[in-house]
Amino acid sequence: MTLVRLCNRLSVVLLGLLVLVAAHVEAAPLSQQAQPALAPTYRIFATREGLVGQMTGNGHIIQPRDRFVALPSWAVLSPKGSDRYRVRVTYKGRSVVAPVWDVGPWNTRDDYWNPDRRYRDLPVGRPMAEAAFFDGYNGGLDERGRRINNPNGIDIADGTFWDDLLMTRNDWVEVSFLWLGADPGPGAAITINPPPPSAPAPPSPTSLPPAPVEAEAGSIVVDDGAVGYSAQGNGWNNASCGMNGSHAWVASTSDATRSTAAAVWTPSLPSAGSYEVLAYLPNCGNPATTSARYQVTHDDAVTSVTINQQALAGTWISLGTYSFGRVTGVAPQIALTDLTGENGRAVRFDALAWAPRLDTTPPVSSVQQIERKGNGYQITWGGTDAASGIASYDVQVRILPRGGWTDWRMQTTVTTAWFGPDEGKHFAFRVRARDRAGNLEPWPDEAQMDTTSS
Repeated sequence: MTLVRLCNRLSVVLLGLLVLVAAHVEAAPLSQQAQPALAPTYRIFATREGLVGQMTGNGHIIQPRDRFVALPSWAVLSPKGSDRYRVRVTYKGRSVVAPVWDVGPWNTRDDYWNPDRRYRDLPVGRPMAEAAFFDGYNGGLDERGRRINNPNGIDIADGTFWDDLLMTRNDWVEVSFLWLGADPGPGAAITINPPPPSAPAPPSPTSLPPAPVEAEAGSIVVDDGAVGYSAQGNGWNNASCGMNGSHAWVASTSDATRSTAAAVWTPSLPSAGSYEVLAYLPNCGNPATTSARYQVTHDDAVTSVTINQQALAGTWISLGTYSFGRVTGVAPQIALTDLTGENGRAVRFDALAWAPRLDTTPPVSSVQQIERKGNGYQITWGGTDAASGIASYDVQVRILPRGGWTDWRMQTTVTTAWFGPDEGKHFAFRVRARDRAGNLEPWPDEAQMDTTSS
C-alpha cells in the first residue's frame, strides 16, 4: 500500500470517529450539560417601607401601594424606572419579583449577599443590622452611629408588602438576589406578577385617606415635633399616620442599660386647674408595645401610667385627671421612653392633650392608723381626690365614751401627728379633707377610729 493510500485511509477513519463523538455530545441529556448557577437565597427580616410621597434613592416618588424593595447598598440600586437589579421575595406560600429602587434600611454599604462583602467578619447572607440587633455587633449601631432597633435587611414597598405577599406585619422572608444567578423560582409558593417597574400600581379605588385626628374641643394639644415637645436619644423613626399625618416611634427594650430614647411633652396651660390627660395612639406601623410607661408630672406627685398601645390603637386614651399649675415650681409634663416590658415593639410618640375638667366632687379621707407611742398616740390619716388634689385636712377628737367633738388639727397639710398625754383616757378621731378646687368633704357621722384597740 502506498503512503498516499494509507494517509487517505487514516483520514476516513478519523472523520468517522469525529462524527460519532459529535453525535454522542448532541444526544447527551440536559442534566449532564453545564447549567447556570442559581441565585443565592437567604432568610432576611423584612420591614414595610411606607413613606408615600417621599423620594427613593434612584429618584422615584413613592406611590400608594407601590412595588419595589430597598437594600442597604448603593451598589445594587436600579436606575429610575428600570429593574437592572431585582430580588425574588417569598413569604408564606406567595412569591414576587421586585426591583431594587431604594437604599436601606439602616446602612448604605452593607452588601451582605456579596462573598467579598464590606463586613468580612460576618457570614455572607447575614445583614449587619441583624448582627447588631441580636449580637451587639458594632456596638449595636449602624454605619452612622444610630442605635439599631430592628434586625431588618430589606424594606418592602406597600403594594409588594400588603397586596402581593399579604404581609400584615414585619417578618422573616426568603430573598433571592437575581443578579447573582438564575431565578430559582417560587418553589411551592404562588407566583405573583406585579405591574412592570415603570408603571407602579395606582391607589386602590376603595382606599380613602384617613380622617384627620382631632382632639377634644377646648383642650391644649402638644403634638410630636411641635412646640412643647422634645426628644433625645437614638433609633427614632417616623410613620405616616397620627395627628397631622405622622408620628415618631422607637423600638422598645426591656433592658434599662439599652434604653436610649426619651421624649417629653410640656404644655402651656392657660390657667391652673384640673385637666384630664389624653394620649393619641396611632394605628399604623410596626406592632406596638403593650406596656408603654407614661410618667405624668402634676401638682401632687409623678404618676406612672402603663398603656397597651397595641390594643388601643386608633383612639384617644385617658392617662387620668390631675391638678396642674396650682403648686409653685411644679411644671406640668408627660415623659415616655423606649423602656417597656418587651423587646422590639414600637413605642409610639404622638399627640397629648390636656382637657379642662370642672371639679365638683369633694375628696374622700379617713383616719388610717393609731399607734401607741409613749404616753400618747401617733395618729395617721390620708385621702384621695380624683381631680384637683387634696389641699388640706381637718381632724377632730372626742373623749370616750360620750365626749363632744373638738377641733384638733385644722387646715393642716401633714398626715400624721402625736396626740397626748392620754392620762389613762381613750379617744376617738375623725377627719375631713378639702381639695384645691374648694370642695369640702362633710364630716362623717361617727368616729373613724379610736384608741381602744391600740
